[in-house]
Amino acid sequence: MFNPKINLKELDMVFYSDRKLTQLASSISLFAITIGLVVGQSVTQQSLAQTSKNLGNGEGASTVTALFKGIKGFTFTYSPVGSGAGLKAFFTQKPSPGAPSPINFADSDDPVAGTETVTGGRGYVQVPVVGIGITLAYNATGLTIPAGGIKLSPASYCGILNGSITNWNDPNITKDNGGQIAGNVAIKVVRRADSSGSTFVLSSHLNTVCKTPGVLPANVWKNGVGTTVNWPSTFLSATGGGKLADTITSTKGGFGYVDNATRLTKKPLPAALLRNKAGNYIAPSPAAITAAIKDGTVVTYGTNKKLTRIDNLTNPSSASAYPISGATYLLYYSDETGFQDFIKAANALAASLGYGPLP
Repeated sequence: MFNPKINLKELDMVFYSDRKLTQLASSISLFAITIGLVVGQSVTQQSLAQTSKNLGNGEGASTVTALFKGIKGFTFTYSPVGSGAGLKAFFTQKPSPGAPSPINFADSDDPVAGTETVTGGRGYVQVPVVGIGITLAYNATGLTIPAGGIKLSPASYCGILNGSITNWNDPNITKDNGGQIAGNVAIKVVRRADSSGSTFVLSSHLNTVCKTPGVLPANVWKNGVGTTVNWPSTFLSATGGGKLADTITSTKGGFGYVDNATRLTKKPLPAALLRNKAGNYIAPSPAAITAAIKDGTVVTYGTNKKLTRIDNLTNPSSASAYPISGATYLLYYSDETGFQDFIKAANALAASLGYGPLP
């Protein structure tokens, strides 16, 4: 279980390593954030905004794009290049194409291994920022959707994501939804082309639940875990969570994985209700993501015990937990300041944007 005795303020924070770090080939969409105090902020946001701390330049996961855009009281630039490219830039101090230098921090949905070293020998910390839910979003064109949305059991979404279920009229999906889905529509799966923490969170879950009783042999996940995996060649691909969501929206039968906050910025992009370990069909709400995080175990590791991650999130057992959940992690150098207040501000804002605040 999540250990409430561990106070994030007391953690000397750090970050987790990408298993397959790859440099992004295309130019990067860089957004610069310079924010002051605005009317209607909470007391916490107001007090933080008055300091206007400069955090420098960061790169990493696209899952935190909405969060980082919304945080007040800090000046920084952030390039959402994907977890893998962001970590590579952080450890090598070689920014991705189009991104500014120096690199002061990174964000990744895949925690570092703890053996990585930074060019120049600087110490660094890693700390969880907020909980994220990786949704299975779909294009509803041509489908009759049951009240409340499409439900998917592991037997169904394991088959879709390994390529063995290719049409919405599949018997597994029909069974999940009481025969209410109508439409002979081919499923067009869209997957991430870049080194992605979202792929890591999803594949970690699939590698656990898609090997359990009730999952047909043809639907068993055999592609392992990583920020990149060997997807079926028939799948479409897109770089970044936003582009993936756009491809689902523009493709009849489109289906793919995208973090909940990004999905909510792409209305009206619906997400399936997923059956969790307790047998309940759960929507990707902030409360459901936080419930999953509570099932996790906080671990500190690395040479100086300055790295923190949350384990045991691949198949949370809570009755209200969203099953494909994880944490996103901030890495910064040990001598940098301002990031603890930044994480407080992130959690104050998280639920309003579709993230799960940390317990």
